[in-house]
Amino acid sequence: MNLIGKICFNHDKIFELDMNKMNRQELARWGEGKAKSFLEKSGIRIIHQNFRTKNGEIDLIGLDKDDLIFFEVKARSSKEFGYPEDAVNFPKIEKIEVVANEFIDDFPTKNVNWRIDVVAIIRNPYNEYYDIKWFKDVVS
Repeated sequence: MNLIGKICFNHDKIFELDMNKMNRQELARWGEGKAKSFLEKSGIRIIHQNFRTKNGEIDLIGLDKDDLIFFEVKARSSKEFGYPEDAVNFPKIEKIEVVANEFIDDFPTKNVNWRIDVVAIIRNPYNEYYDIKWFKDVVS
């Protein structure tokens, strides 16, 4: 039997430590990498990753034909605190819109269709399996 972690004893309870557990930053980077690969396989051309301004950050920016897409990527290692897509609330979307407009101001084509999409990923911390969902045009 292949154990993932160490067996620990705590007040007569036996539990397994997760040796594949990631901290928040590692999980975010892992999620962005998985989302980028997924989107590229789906035909999206990623043109920018981690676009930052003083007002915030956009995880991924891509093109789907002539449409500019701003992607918010949310990754979690369980559903214990809810689904990752639920963390993209109205204030978060407003912040993404502000940063998106800053990007568009410097974009070569001024009359561009754009939208905000969410990629939600739940990673199983005990193996390499994960579930990925793509929510398109979350503002509409």
